[in-house]
Amino acid sequence: MKKAIKAIIAVIMSLVLVFSITSSAFATETEGCDCGKTPVVFVEGIGTTLYIMEDGGERKTVFPMSTDVILTSLAKFIPAVLISSVFGGWSGFSKSLSVFVCDLFSEIDCDENGNSVLPVVAHPSVDAEAAEHIYGENIYTFRYDWRLDPYVIAAELDEYIEAVIAATGHDKVVLSAYSEGGEVTLAYLDEFGSDKLERYVAQCSAFQGLTLIGEVFTNNVGVKGKVLADFLVSVVSSTGADDGVVTLLDILRYTGIYSLLSLLVDSVLDNCFDDIYATLARDVFACMPGIFGFVPAEYFDKAVDMLFGHDKAKYAALIERVTRYHNAQVNAESIIEKAIDNGVSVAFVSNYGVSSMPLLGDKIYQSDMLIDSANTAGGATFAPFGKTFGDGYNQAENDGHNHLSSDGCVDASTCMFPEYTWFVSGFTHWNVCDEFINWLYWCEGQPTVWDNPSYPQFLKGNGKTGEVIPQK
Repeated sequence: MKKAIKAIIAVIMSLVLVFSITSSAFATETEGCDCGKTPVVFVEGIGTTLYIMEDGGERKTVFPMSTDVILTSLAKFIPAVLISSVFGGWSGFSKSLSVFVCDLFSEIDCDENGNSVLPVVAHPSVDAEAAEHIYGENIYTFRYDWRLDPYVIAAELDEYIEAVIAATGHDKVVLSAYSEGGEVTLAYLDEFGSDKLERYVAQCSAFQGLTLIGEVFTNNVGVKGKVLADFLVSVVSSTGADDGVVTLLDILRYTGIYSLLSLLVDSVLDNCFDDIYATLARDVFACMPGIFGFVPAEYFDKAVDMLFGHDKAKYAALIERVTRYHNAQVNAESIIEKAIDNGVSVAFVSNYGVSSMPLLGDKIYQSDMLIDSANTAGGATFAPFGKTFGDGYNQAENDGHNHLSSDGCVDASTCMFPEYTWFVSGFTHWNVCDEFINWLYWCEGQPTVWDNPSYPQFLKGNGKTGEVIPQK
């Protein structure tokens, strides 16, 4: 009997010892994961779902706008516009349109200080503690209220990075910025530095702004038939439409149908633009610091004067906020260089070769359909859309390497970091090659455009398959 008791005690003690060792092993894993793949914190762009909390604790989606909200606003707008157009002409139409716009965006309004009017919350980020970190392959998506001050969001990002570090056992993260994420991460680097980062990867990043927003916020918008046609063909082509549809669109373009539609739009803009601009640009979007951050540096002063010059005292707090990010945008190169000097690897990816949105009249430039490629590339030089540099062109900066694309469209020698910047022709803002981006995340050391024959500086993308191949 004693032998049996001793055996039982021995088994229990063995189990305790085993679990103690296992627990220690797990504790060691948490304290210092050695999986070899640093966790990625992915800072997404505009698109995060926004909610307001209703009485009773229910969440109501305010962005994207629900069909009910749109239909309700239209139900108010259509009778009003018919009546006002008959009796008030273009002036009546403009007023009705302004009321419609304000009603449509009322739930995501920001005040004159750049703060949300309603208690809006963003869809939560991927839970760093709940997500299982397996061999470093988890990508932790950081979501945020894209309307707000990038520096306010940067503080939230810092807390999230801390949570990922604590949950994974890694000392640092790869910080990945997409679209507006470029604003947030630049503000983060400016405010919090780079001690928690191993690598910084910016893909189609808006850290230098969008010409589209600069033009809109300085009241320089126009639509031309040819640009509209080219844009629609690009959109349809990039969504995987068959060749017959693309050919049909080409035929419609040359028959002049798009030009007729453009004339109609031009007529509305010519007669109503002042009212539309005041409502949509100033009263809705310009009061969102995150959106104002898209204004490129060269447009900034004019945009502030045009949107807030009528009452700068009222908008003083907002102007101070947007000026802070403007200064970071101007000093982006030195901010990122500080991270590099601190041992952080960097990589930038710029998509190009797609027609820009048709809102800027004859202003045609290389873009990924949304952001001009020169800005996502940190100052690379591009031939105008649809053209090349031509024979005899020499790259602007001679650093001993060839930074000219084989298609004759890109001179990468002028960008902030030519050795660390890649270009993908034919990819829109929303196209991505996962294999390429994953290589940028987890390759050894500082990746350069010379390291991997599969991913040289200039790539050709297939929007339908998401694949890239070297340009020839």
